Amino acid sequence: MRRFRLVFVVVCLVLLAGLALLVRRAAESVALERQLRHRAVADRVFDEMERALSELLAREEERPFGQYDYTWAPPGQLGGAVAVTRSPLADPPALDFVVGYFQIDPDGSLSTPLRPRDGEPAAAEWRPTADTLARIATLERALAEMGRAAASAGGGRAATAAQLPGTTVAVTGGAAPARGREALKSAVTSAYDALESLNKGVEQRADRQAKRSVEYALRADDAREKSLAHSPEPPAAAQRAVREAAPEPVVLPPMVGRALDRRHLILYRTVVLEGRGYRQGLLLDLDRLATWLRARALGGDGLAEHAALAFTSRFAPAASVSDEFAYLHRFAEPFDDLGARLALHALPGAGSASLVYLLSGLLLAAAGLGLGALYRMVSVVVSFAERRSNFVAAVSHELKTPLTAIRMYGEMLRDGIVPSEAKRQEYYRHITLESERLSRLINNVLEFSRLEKDTRGLALATAPLGPAVAEVATLLRPHAAREGFELRVEVDPDLPPVCFERDALVQVLFNLVDNAVKYARDGGPREITIRGRRDGGQVRIAVRDHGPGVPAPHLGKIFEPFYRGESELTRQSKGTGLGLALVRGLAERMGARAAGRNLPEGGFEVEIVFRADA
Repeated sequence: MRRFRLVFVVVCLVLLAGLALLVRRAAESVALERQLRHRAVADRVFDEMERALSELLAREEERPFGQYDYTWAPPGQLGGAVAVTRSPLADPPALDFVVGYFQIDPDGSLSTPLRPRDGEPAAAEWRPTADTLARIATLERALAEMGRAAASAGGGRAATAAQLPGTTVAVTGGAAPARGREALKSAVTSAYDALESLNKGVEQRADRQAKRSVEYALRADDAREKSLAHSPEPPAAAQRAVREAAPEPVVLPPMVGRALDRRHLILYRTVVLEGRGYRQGLLLDLDRLATWLRARALGGDGLAEHAALAFTSRFAPAASVSDEFAYLHRFAEPFDDLGARLALHALPGAGSASLVYLLSGLLLAAAGLGLGALYRMVSVVVSFAERRSNFVAAVSHELKTPLTAIRMYGEMLRDGIVPSEAKRQEYYRHITLESERLSRLINNVLEFSRLEKDTRGLALATAPLGPAVAEVATLLRPHAAREGFELRVEVDPDLPPVCFERDALVQVLFNLVDNAVKYARDGGPREITIRGRRDGGQVRIAVRDHGPGVPAPHLGKIFEPFYRGESELTRQSKGTGLGLALVRGLAERMGARAAGRNLPEGGFEVEIVFRADA
């Protein structure tokens, strides 16, 4: 049994270690899946914003040169005979985040499509609204601030964040453990490549701007070579004549962007025409631009319920983030002064480590129950086999001892070496006692075999227990007296009748008295008491001794077959471990139940409880 316990513990430890490794890998896989899922959503959100900005930039970069004034002449309609028209930019912008458009002429004067130039015929008819005047004032303040910032910085730009333009970094939730990073590099490389390829807005915009820059540089070089000498400060009328007569530039330079403050971003380009530079562009309201981008990226598919999107700039850096999954994105040029912080809550349908732990707990519980049941079953079988083996040894010993005595006394009587009649009578008595002992032992074995095979039939009868107990006590009293015990009977005279079999009751009481005789020799008074009393609708028959009792660890097992509290190698009392098992088996066949207990005042008591019939 000890070897089995050792093997069982080793197996349990191996299974537990394997389960722990499995749970760890499963939790890491779930964490990686969650990171990939949330990173994919973040990439799609930022890609949608980049696409929206790319569309805005492409539309603004394609605007003709002349539209940045209040009036303009469409291409192909230049000349004094053709009347100029009102610029389409003179109306309020269709996008509410566009404050207004502007143009800074070579002489430093500011013009905007929102108002005509001084001296133009349209100036007398111009009736601005309050919104138009507010937009013009905002433009003038922003451009003045831009000029002061450029002068103080020597024309350079402020330092930006260390993050490269057009990139996304994970703030929380995106950093996988070392094992996770190795898994990403090997097992999910193709998945990451697919995710990275989703965001093409940055690359497309960068390629387009680089191409435009090269083409415009070539165009500018060619224009410088062919330009004619002009006066340093041509009059305004001459400038306008040049603008109206000049052909439309083939290639316009790409726009550059710059955040002016927490509220405004400017996009502008510098166009060289006839050797002179014109700066054209538009002013954007960052708060309204953020609202527009948020609607483009999060609106319509329910993602806004699980995401919080905030925008940053070099004037308003990103705040600390405590969300489980948060990402910072820096927009590509010319919006590289801007960034966005996306905080994602746990997305529905995404894997969760809690589910892994729950399933692991259920698996562990099931494995524990299975192993516990297996251990219980095997231990019971092994213990029963050990007790059966001990029983065989005990029966062999119990059979050998009386047989040896019978043979010895019989041979002495046969050979006539017993001279006195008294000695011969003593030997006859010993032979009789040992024969009775053998008979009881064989009867117990046969009775237990019949009970175990369920072939023991009982001739039950309903009668009072008092006379039967008194008759059994008369038969047992000589046996107890020979062992030095006094057998007392205390049975109430008014016991009701119960259903029992006399032979079974005799065997039950004999086993109980014999058990008391064997285990109470070293106890207190050598006295065995058989009690019978009525307890409501029950009749209780108890056999009590004054011995040491049964140790608590063995008390629940004394009615099991072949069970003995002592080791078979060191036991001091006789017996086979069948007595109390037969008591319980016969009692149950008679419809009664058997129970044993240690008494507080000392001694041990076994009680048989019958159900009264009246």
